Amino acid sequence: MKAINNFIYPDHPMFETSVRSFLPQNIVVPFCQADGKEYECTMEIGDKVHEGQTIAAPKGIISANGACIHSSVPGEIQTIVQCTLPDGKLSYAARIKTQGEFTFLGKKQNPVEWNLFSSATLLEEFKSKGIVNTFLGKTVSLATEIRNCTLKKHRFVIVRMFDEDPSRYTDTLIASHFTEKVIEGAKIAAKAFEAEGIAFVLPKKADFTIAQELIDDNFYVTATADNTKYPAGFIHSLMRQVRKTSKIPEYERFINVNHKCLFLDPETCLSIYDAIVLGIPVIERFVHVTGTCLNSAGMFKVRLGTTIRDLVEQCGGFSTPPSKIVINGLIRGNGIAELDIPITKMVKSIEFLPSRELCVQKSTSCIRCGRCRAICPEHLVPDLLYKMASENFILPRDIAATARICGQCALCNSVCPSRLSLCQTIALLNSGENNA
Repeated sequence: MKAINNFIYPDHPMFETSVRSFLPQNIVVPFCQADGKEYECTMEIGDKVHEGQTIAAPKGIISANGACIHSSVPGEIQTIVQCTLPDGKLSYAARIKTQGEFTFLGKKQNPVEWNLFSSATLLEEFKSKGIVNTFLGKTVSLATEIRNCTLKKHRFVIVRMFDEDPSRYTDTLIASHFTEKVIEGAKIAAKAFEAEGIAFVLPKKADFTIAQELIDDNFYVTATADNTKYPAGFIHSLMRQVRKTSKIPEYERFINVNHKCLFLDPETCLSIYDAIVLGIPVIERFVHVTGTCLNSAGMFKVRLGTTIRDLVEQCGGFSTPPSKIVINGLIRGNGIAELDIPITKMVKSIEFLPSRELCVQKSTSCIRCGRCRAICPEHLVPDLLYKMASENFILPRDIAATARICGQCALCNSVCPSRLSLCQTIALLNSGENNA
């Protein structure tokens, strides 16, 4: 596998701590935050809600799984509105005015002995507490992901302890500052998944370790990845690093790690810990807010439903008007055009870019330069896969099937002089096949 050294040099500070974002007067909580599904609102306009109360639940074919949506503040539902989500889609949402006493904020929560829970009970808790897996930027209900797993054996949990996008710092900070909680969350996920073991993949120069006393002997393994190279945090890369540890006799079971195993990130593991051990549903997220357009930057613990505009105000506003707003990293993220978009479970970072830092965005026809093939870590032919999807170009079946190997690293996009959406198009090929 090929990798690119220092593909991005982050020019933003690596924060040593986080601060809690200001509580907004109003929040906007969308009913679509997982699985791409619109959930059913369980409340009415004028209803009073408390912090952490369920306000939307999965319906229809996903009702058995899903991930419930909660109010992140106490208050009153003022109205139901339509809003734009961070991924550009539209969703209905509850606008809630903040008022009243908090249930969790500022109050000590007594830990629960989760080892007494069965796998089935944990999955129900994952659903009711709204836990989603954000491993590769998608928000998938963790209960749904586990229940849909078809593996009969060789079930492992793999936890990537750093950000897969080097322009982001959220998961890296969580792994470093909340290591014990992340480990505990991974152990809970492993019990729910009925896993044979857990593999933690740490950055090569990590400033933290996995203490052996926190994990059962032979049940876990640690591996390292050189996260100065890209891509280092995607499924195939992590599998390679974990399998290297299987050369040690006591860890030989990890040779069976495969792409159908459960892959988690630190933010997901921390959510599991908060929900299962402390009983706190998913009502907030760590968000890395940065960019040369801002007067200041920071790592914020943000209540879901807080708007991007609110975070900009906390950063002191703009020193330069942004020409582009990027959600979830410069390599794998997506651009948005509004400041009134609410923070949802999918958001890990927001970067504000001035026009001088943007390249030409206009797309033109493929010039067959071959750069996408040369840079692809998995040795795919992104140009031909793009042509197959966009022009119904017929490819041999074995070449067409290679779309499944794509790790969505987006390196092909970064070098394409025609600015084609190669990575996204290949992802559509995969989703179309899965839905067929």
